[in-house]
Amino acid sequence: MQNLVYFLLRYGHILLFIGLELTALSMVVRYNDTQQNTFHTASTDVTAWVNDRFSSITGYFGLAKVSRELARENAELRKKLPNFQVSTNTSTREVDDSTHNQKYDLIEAKVISNSIASLDNYITLNKGSDEGITKGMGVMTENGIVGIVTSSSRHYAQVISLLNRSFRASVKVKDSNFFGYLEWTGGNPLVARMRDVPKHATISEGDVVVSSGYSALFPEDIIVGKISQVDITSGSNFYDIDVELTEDLSSLQYVYVIKNLHRSEELHLKPGNESDGQ
Repeated sequence: MQNLVYFLLRYGHILLFIGLELTALSMVVRYNDTQQNTFHTASTDVTAWVNDRFSSITGYFGLAKVSRELARENAELRKKLPNFQVSTNTSTREVDDSTHNQKYDLIEAKVISNSIASLDNYITLNKGSDEGITKGMGVMTENGIVGIVTSSSRHYAQVISLLNRSFRASVKVKDSNFFGYLEWTGGNPLVARMRDVPKHATISEGDVVVSSGYSALFPEDIIVGKISQVDITSGSNFYDIDVELTEDLSSLQYVYVIKNLHRSEELHLKPGNESDGQ
């Protein structure tokens, strides 16, 4: 109480002045049409400005939810693409059930940890075995291949990034269908190397590189990048091909984990029952 009295004694005259000014201003606005219109216009502008800023702030914090919803919807739409379906070109039977044709399922997940600075980079996702994610599943975005799941717990999954020296993926040149494998040798995170393409292949800079579909990891024709440079080492029978990646792995937020619904059957038929690692 003593502090309140002290405050009023010290600042009371200022508070009285402010009160009188506000009273006078309100009377001027109330009894003068011109000032009243000016005040309403100004207050409307101020209110609109505050609401706009508040909307921007709340909208920013709502972007995460919107991104999750878009990722989920994109996953549902992508599963309907032809290269995610089983071919039904057969003369023995017709398949009417569209779900029976689906070969791949997509599980959207958020990236919670990512590295690009080392030679052996990994990515951590916020979903794991409870969502059906297990070791050996491919990971992609709408812009290209990202990596392969190496392990999963109930709620998280670790992914070996495309930007890892141990990563391999079967790819092909889209127009000519010459295939090889994709690897990253370090350095530029936007450029990978395509190996084992024979020197008689007709390829050139600008050709599109896509997944070959020869593995159980990725559907055919998933975009990887474009050929940026073609060389051949003296005495070699194969090209050294630089591929400019379409996905910038340094800015990953949401990805799709690819669940091959026929994977166990495909691997069972492979020579030696190999695991088709990449």
